[in-house]
Amino acid sequence: MTTENTITLSFGAKTVQIYPALESAPLVIYHSVMGEGKKLFNECCRLNCPQFSFAVIGGVDWNDEMAPWPIPPISKNDTPCTGGADVYLEELTEEILPRIIDALGCKPTYCALAGYSLAGLFTLYAAYKTDCFSRLVSASGSVWYPDFINFVSQNDISKNVNAVYLSLGDKESHTKNQYLAPVEDNMRILQKHYSEKGIQTVFYLNQGNHYNNSTGRTAKGILWILQQN
Repeated sequence: MTTENTITLSFGAKTVQIYPALESAPLVIYHSVMGEGKKLFNECCRLNCPQFSFAVIGGVDWNDEMAPWPIPPISKNDTPCTGGADVYLEELTEEILPRIIDALGCKPTYCALAGYSLAGLFTLYAAYKTDCFSRLVSASGSVWYPDFINFVSQNDISKNVNAVYLSLGDKESHTKNQYLAPVEDNMRILQKHYSEKGIQTVFYLNQGNHYNNSTGRTAKGILWILQQN
């Protein structure tokens, strides 16, 4: 795998940077918040990930397009989430994903979705709304999100999903913020829930808080899903 033969696509304010595999391989889609896509791909290469194509989507409206439904600010200086995930997911599956596949020139063996923080929440949510993705990486996913566990219990995840990687920092639940505090309990609920449905599921607890080594944590998740049968 290499960063030399990259492909760039544009969708209005969004850009997609594609790192194509040299042959037919899985496609992993990742939503970037701080331009960390190339760093993440390089970390995946350092970990000797199996061959895969990598598409990094930047320029998303983080608090709208990654959020499944509206919620108020969760702290004094925070901004609200406005719940535009369904609208964005339609753009992703009907416009962005087909163009990525066209740019690759061959159909991926399967498509996976990966994300960190709120994009990790979106990764899980998307699997309840579309059959496009069969493997999921939710690294430090915002599963504290109000009513998300209720949503999971009342809805069916896509039958195409066969592997889910969940991770969190071991200090993330150590907070006085009533919204954030349940995050580890919720992660463990999700691990049990998906495992009971026969989905290959792992929950990895990393050292540190939410901001420790996000690239390394996500790369480990990508490596894991690529190694599953």
